[in-house]
Amino acid sequence: MIIDKTSNWTRYRGPDVKEIDLHFGKRDRFSKSYDEVMADITDLVEDELRKAQREGWRFVMFIHGWSTSRPGRTTARSEVRGFMRSKEATPLIERSRCVQHETMFLAKVRPFGSIDRSANTSEL
Repeated sequence: MIIDKTSNWTRYRGPDVKEIDLHFGKRDRFSKSYDEVMADITDLVEDELRKAQREGWRFVMFIHGWSTSRPGRTTARSEVRGFMRSKEATPLIERSRCVQHETMFLAKVRPFGSIDRSANTSEL
């Protein structure tokens, strides 16, 4: 994974990049708890990667912004990064070509069907 802390994140924009802005604005704190909103972000990230893979996008940029919470607090940024490190992300992204930036995460979408699933089966 490429870690880029200093450049302007907008330089990663392009015609082959699908952008997902995770700034949803004010929310009604009585309709969903903060933890439910954060869990929804993880689901959204996975869903958007699957959709991008089906549609043939090369990259998906998740714009999560700077973390403003105190240490140990869950944020959109920590949810995105946590998912990208998970085993669930493996069939969806090429980690070595992803970019982790302070304000966004650029995921290189693995082409649909590029993982050989038969390699996990044993010979009888």
